[in-house]
This record gives sequence, C-alpha cells and structure tokens, in this order.
Amino acid sequence: MKITSIFLTAVLISAAPVVFAAEVAQPAPLADEAAAQAKDNTFYADGTKAINEGRWSDAVDLFSKAAQQGGDRAEGALYWKAYAENKEGQPARALDTCAQLRRAHPKSNWIDECGALEIEIRGKSGQPVQPQAEQDDDLKLLALNAIMQQDESRAIPAIQQILNGNSSDRLKERALFVLAQSDSKQAQDLIAQIARGQSNPALQIKAIRMLSIRGKQSADLLADIYQHTNNDAVKKAILQSWLVADSPDKLVEVARNESNPQLIRTAVQTLGAMGATTQLQILYNETKSHEIKGDIISGLIAAGPKGAEVLGTIATTEQDPDLRRKAIRNLGIAGGSASAPKLVATYQNNSDPETKKAAVEALFLANDAHDLVTLAKAEKDPALKQKIVQQLSIMHDQEATAYMLEILK
Repeated sequence: MKITSIFLTAVLISAAPVVFAAEVAQPAPLADEAAAQAKDNTFYADGTKAINEGRWSDAVDLFSKAAQQGGDRAEGALYWKAYAENKEGQPARALDTCAQLRRAHPKSNWIDECGALEIEIRGKSGQPVQPQAEQDDDLKLLALNAIMQQDESRAIPAIQQILNGNSSDRLKERALFVLAQSDSKQAQDLIAQIARGQSNPALQIKAIRMLSIRGKQSADLLADIYQHTNNDAVKKAILQSWLVADSPDKLVEVARNESNPQLIRTAVQTLGAMGATTQLQILYNETKSHEIKGDIISGLIAAGPKGAEVLGTIATTEQDPDLRRKAIRNLGIAGGSASAPKLVATYQNNSDPETKKAAVEALFLANDAHDLVTLAKAEKDPALKQKIVQQLSIMHDQEATAYMLEILK
C-alpha cells in the first residue's frame, strides 16, 4: 500500500500565515524580523516541496534550517524533519527529532503528529510502545495500522466507527491519519465526506489538509467545499491547502470574487508563497482596490527574486505614492543586494523626498551600507542626509562605522 505524504505543509496545517514586512519607516528590529520570517517561510515552503517530490535528504536539511530560525513554524518544521528522516531510512534519527520537539515545545500540537510517527516506527521495528496515559489509544492505533496493512476492507469500517463514535479526539485524529495512508476510493471518499463536515465537523479542517496532498485531483472538491461553507476557518484552511495542491488558479478565483478582505489577503499571501508572480501581477493590474494592491505588494516578498522583479515594476510604474513607496521598501527585502542598483537609481531619479526616504529604507533592508554611504556623501539636503546617516548608524558594517568616524572628525 502506498503511503502518502500526510498533512503536507505547515503553511497549511497549524503554523501562522506567512508574515510579511510591515510598512515601517525605519526601526531595524522590525525590519530584521520581517526579513527573517520571510527567509523562514522560504525554508519551510521549499521543505514541503522536497517532501512532495520524495527528496528526503533535502527535506531534512530545509526543515532543520526552518526549525533553527525559530518562530511560529519551528514546531511544524521539527515534525516534518522527523517525517523525512524516517522516509530516508533513519528511524532512530526521526525518534530523536521527535524527542527534541517534546523538549523544546512541550505544549505543541505537533507532538500528537510525532506520536503517531513514533508508533509507526516502533510498530515496524517490533519495539514496545512506552506506557503513557493514552496507552489504550496507542494500542488501538497500532491495531488499526496492522489491519490496514493486512485487510483494508475490514480496517476502513473500523476507522469509520471510531470517527463517528465516542473515542477521544486524539484517537479520532490518529485514525484519520491512518485512513489517509490509503489510496483506495473507499478511504478517499470517507476523507472527502469528513472534509465536507458531514460526519465530524471537528475533524473537517484536518481532512481538508489531507485532501490537499492528493494534488490537483482534489482542487475541484476543495473549491466545492469552499463555495458551500460559511465557516471562515474552513475557507482559510482550503486556501492554504491549494498551495500543496498546486492550484494557483483557484486562489486567483477567490482573490477576484471573495468579499472578505482577510480571506483575500490569505489567498494573495498563499500565491506569494507559491511563487505565482505572474498571477499576482495580473491581479495587481486588474484590481482597483488600494487594500488588495497593498496585500499583493506584501505577498510578493515570499516569492523571492521573481517577486522582486514584479516589485521593481510596481516601484517604477505605480502612480499611487503610498503603494509605490511600499513596493520600494519591500523590494529591499525580496531582492536583497541584487536590488541595490534599482534602488539607487530610484533615489537618484526621484525628486519626491518621501520616495527617496523609501529607497533609503529599502537599501537598509537590503543591508547595503556601501551605497548608503555613497549617497550620504553626495547628498546636499540636510534632512535626507540625516535620514541616511540614521539608517547607517544602526547597521553593523565596517564601512558604515568608518563613515560615522569620518563624520566625527
């Protein structure tokens, strides 16, 4: 029986939404935090792609980096690291990683996921399950796993009985986990039924996340569920699940037609995490909403260099000054040092002081002390020069420090 990549992507599961750069004027800690979170999101998104493609070693490395970054995704990253280690044929390392998750995040919801993984590993190796308060549930889960491997036709009714009965929420979640390991129509139909909320609304979102790993074949079903629910949490889970299902067209449809601004923002952010810059640029050109345009500018950060290209276009063509300045600032994060020439040109070719300040902030976010020093030396306007020096004063860079000493002399 083929075992699928269960619960793929924490962007979708229990992690917080992608965090984008705030439209701040200058505070370095907030800017650094936004850049770190964008980088964290990249590691996590790349890790989910590696799992989807069966590149277990790459997934271990990427989720390890995501976990080291800390933040909201660290817990999920540790689970997926353990999952990939087990797939790579390193069950002992997977158990160690799960133990690390328990030590570092004792209240994490991901501990349950690691618990199911540990049961699977120990069941295959013949190791006894360690006594726990939930030992009865663990034994039932071991039995379900065994029956599913030996006679799926008998296992699925047993799972359905657990899901519809009075078992603990933990056992129901684990039973759903076991069910999702099957590619049979009967198993997938049951997951789809739960995803519609017909039999167990409490498990609906988990079932939605499981459906997403089946790729584009689940996209239409998820779209139908989206259209027939009024639950914003369910809708948000579906939007995020389309990242794993690789369905940017569904997200574009929601961004065009949804009336809830929070859900539009989630759709746009998810498109950014997918690197769907073509779709985001089309949406940007189509919409008349200042708020949606702002969300798209934020969403482009997670798209990396491709997002930087679109931000560069917006920064040079957008007529609205607020949106233009936001695009300039975010270009510094998304493009990094590669965006420096365009940012310097933006500074030099604009007469608007606020646009110049946005370019200075972007160069700071790109950690480009060299160009900031060059601009400061050439700047004649006292207010703009003070702005540049202010940014340089909080950069840990030798050239910036040397310029500070030059000012003192």
